[in-house]
Amino acid sequence: MEDRQDKMYEMEALMRHVYKKLRQEMNTVYENELSRNEFFILKTLFETGSKKASDLSKLLNVSASHITAVTDVLIEKEWIERVRSDKDRRIVDIHLTEEGKKTLELFEKKKTNFLLNKFENLNDEEIESFIQVLKKL
Repeated sequence: MEDRQDKMYEMEALMRHVYKKLRQEMNTVYENELSRNEFFILKTLFETGSKKASDLSKLLNVSASHITAVTDVLIEKEWIERVRSDKDRRIVDIHLTEEGKKTLELFEKKKTNFLLNKFENLNDEEIESFIQVLKKL
């Protein structure tokens, strides 16, 4: 039992290390032009369409104030815009702009290239096994 416990501790330490390293490396992929949180909001809007800030907050499991802070930055960059509903002026939807779509597509390509390079030492079978292990977790 102790051997298994030691392996669990080693696995947990390795997972923390890998996660931290991937986060740091992703920041270089985003060239410090785009934060991970900004990327997630752009990606969510692209995949799900326009949303209210409260809906984004629930989808991304972050506070409403966090969404407000990040969307303010995205508005300054002209990657999103807030649009009041014609039917109910109290409702404000967040829309992805064309410039936001272009930015997301650019960084999606960079992220994909980064991940392909990062895992180039794993063959298809190892990647599939890794996916299956992650799904079990």
